[in-house]
Amino acid sequence: MSALIKVKGVKKSFGANSVLRGIEFDVNKGDVLCLIGPSGSGKSTMLRCINQLEFYDGGDIEVFGESLNSLKNINNYRQRVGMVFQQFNLFNNMNVLDNCILAQTKVLKRNKEEAKKIALDNLTKVGMADFIKAYPDTLSGGQKQRIAIARALCMNPEILLFDEPTSALDPEMVGEVLQVMKNLANEGMTMIVVTHEMGFAREVANRIIFMDEGVIAEEGSPKDFFENPKSPRLKEFLSKIL
Repeated sequence: MSALIKVKGVKKSFGANSVLRGIEFDVNKGDVLCLIGPSGSGKSTMLRCINQLEFYDGGDIEVFGESLNSLKNINNYRQRVGMVFQQFNLFNNMNVLDNCILAQTKVLKRNKEEAKKIALDNLTKVGMADFIKAYPDTLSGGQKQRIAIARALCMNPEILLFDEPTSALDPEMVGEVLQVMKNLANEGMTMIVVTHEMGFAREVANRIIFMDEGVIAEEGSPKDFFENPKSPRLKEFLSKIL
């Protein structure tokens, strides 16, 4: 099986601060890969490099068999590789339905009626079809994040990237967002998830990578990861958060 994503020795620095120091991993179709680790370990930077919100300094990332260094059309690429952010990034001056229609008509050139049907299908999928006329600032964090996921799905992505999608939510809203993500995983969506939600990682991921100080300190299946951690750093990390 040819990997959808190949991360090959990726390096990234911000000034003198080396954030990624030779990261390597593959992602196959249907994988749910969780990136976990302490704050500042490089997880979100790695995700942003895959989505081309940051440019790496060394190594390479191949997605769909093509190096991101030779990417011709960023909009076409981002259609195939969707991203869900921790701060939702919804347009507050548009209602829920229009938030989900805009990129479809602008980027994919779908007509308004087709875009509306696809938006309604995806809003139904995340349990937000009753809120199409609402504006984001009237909704809870969990509702906003579910809309952000629906908006990403409207572009028919082949891969979804999630950057700490529950970290800005109140605890009681975390479950509703994780359930939507769990459903997507069950449908076979290829996902990379940066998360602090260990229950989700244990239950939904098929692989977990533990990053620390810009390197991969350990990776493996959820069972190995939680029941038989090998590196002292991972043992210490898990002892603090479990």
